Parts: sequence; structure tokens; C-alpha cells
Amino acid sequence: MTASRAKRASRHSLLGTFCVLVLLLLVARGAVLQWDERRLPPSKGSRGQASAAPLPSASSSPPALRGSEASISNSIHVALGTPRDADPSDEYFLDERSFVLSYSPEKRVANWVAWQLDRSHLGHVRRKDDFRADLALPARFYRVAESDYLHSGYDRGHLCPSADRLRSPADNSQTFLFTNIQPQLHELNAGPWERLESHARQRVEGGAMLFVVAGGLFSAPFPTIGNGVAVPAANFKIIVILSPGQGLSDVNADTRVLAVIMPNQRGVGEREWTEYLTSVDAIERASGYDFLTAVPERVQRVIEARTEGP
Repeated sequence: MTASRAKRASRHSLLGTFCVLVLLLLVARGAVLQWDERRLPPSKGSRGQASAAPLPSASSSPPALRGSEASISNSIHVALGTPRDADPSDEYFLDERSFVLSYSPEKRVANWVAWQLDRSHLGHVRRKDDFRADLALPARFYRVAESDYLHSGYDRGHLCPSADRLRSPADNSQTFLFTNIQPQLHELNAGPWERLESHARQRVEGGAMLFVVAGGLFSAPFPTIGNGVAVPAANFKIIVILSPGQGLSDVNADTRVLAVIMPNQRGVGEREWTEYLTSVDAIERASGYDFLTAVPERVQRVIEARTEGP
């Protein structure tokens, strides 16, 4: 056999092998497709067989979008209404179970935190002190950490207090998420702010049930600590006082509401919390938020306009 004939024979052999391989692959693919078809649900109307599962009804409610107001709307903590402002673009809502909140990605603190407080929330578990980043925030948001407060000159001030959640270690631990924390001067945090927290719990121990919302008031521009964590110029708190078992339908013109604005400034520690009593209307003007949004408007006009004493 000449060299040229040998080369031609070799090429024919390789071509034949390639064709056989292609044929085998096509046969195998056909077998897989037949197997997949047997596994598919039968088509609608096939005789002697069940129809395919129906598509969801157009009237069925879609799940609440994570971070939307709808994701917290059924929480007991906002039974009197979710606080709202005119521009929701800087709000990400979180249901932390022990409380709910609106988080500001711009300020890197909560716009507000809301919680219900009754005797069932009080207890004697040890304070966890496990301050930590809130991993429930999307990765695209900065997650505040311990290092942001280090050497800042500010306390890690709770909005929903640790002592309001002492029925279980898990509940108490939730209050140490940094989404529930704002930079407070020590004399505010350990002064009138803490004394108001104690007063609220005394009310509960005396038989009351409370709906509370707290947050910060910020200057423009606002100062920051750490990696852009906003420092509030003042903190506000609204406390609606009801009886155990009561709810939205029981709020009327006689319902008592405590409201305070406490400056986050030097000298505040020398004052009593009662010196900072104000009205809900005043907090709404300062914050831009509308509170108690589920309460009938005629009732809001009465209870939000007056300044209650302790």
C-alpha cells in the first residue's frame, strides 16, 4: 500500500468512527426525551388521566415583597397603623418578631421602631448584650457593626429597650441588633430616656398594655460616626396606653397618649423625662411621619393634639 492510500484509509476510518459516535448520541438523546415526556404531567383533557395542575388564580394574593410595608402590615406591633411619610424611598421594612422597624439605608439607622408591650413580654432572663449586625438587611445595604461605635463618644442606644423583652433569651437578643440602635449621648441613654423606659414598664406591671413607637430626629446635614451612621439631634417616643386585650377598636378620644422629644445634647441628663412631654402632632411636624394611621381621623385629631402628663 502506498503512503497516499494509507492516509486515505486512515481518514475514512476516522470519519466512520465520528459518524458512529454522532449516531449513538442522537439515539441516546431521543431516549432521554422519551423518558422526560413520560415523567411530565399528562396534558389537559387526556382520556383516562388527570389534567395538569391549574395555574394560580388571578385573584390570589401574592406574597408580600420583602422590605415592603406590606411585609409588616399584619404585625401586632403596628396594630394602630404603620407610620408613614411622604417619601418612602428611604425605608426598608423589617419584621424582627420582637418588634418591627423602618430602616434608612441612607442614615444607616432605623427611621422608627414599633412594638407592643404587655406583661407577657416581661421576665427575668439575663440581658444578652450581643450587639451585632442585622443580617436580615439585604447585602446591598451597609450593615452597622460594633466598630462603628468604637471610640465614637456615643452609647449604643436602644429604641426597643432590652428590658422590654425579657421573657426569653431569643427575644432579648433581638433588641441588640444594630437596626434597633441609635447613637445616643450617655447622659440621654442613661438619663431621661431610660427613666421613661422604666415608667412604661411600671405602667405595664400596673395592668396597662402599650403600643410604642420610637425613633430619631435628624438635622440636615446630619453628623455621623463610624461608616456613615447618622447621629440624631433628638429622639422621640410615642406611647399609647390601653388595657390588656384591647386594640385598635378601643382607641377613642379618651385614650391616653404620652409623647416626648428628648434632645441628644449635653445637659439632658440633668432633666426629668416629664420636662420633654409634647404632642404627637409636634413629633409629626418634626419627623415628617404620620403616626397612628389606622386610628379614625376624628380620634387622631383629638389625641394627637394634646400633651398628656404622666
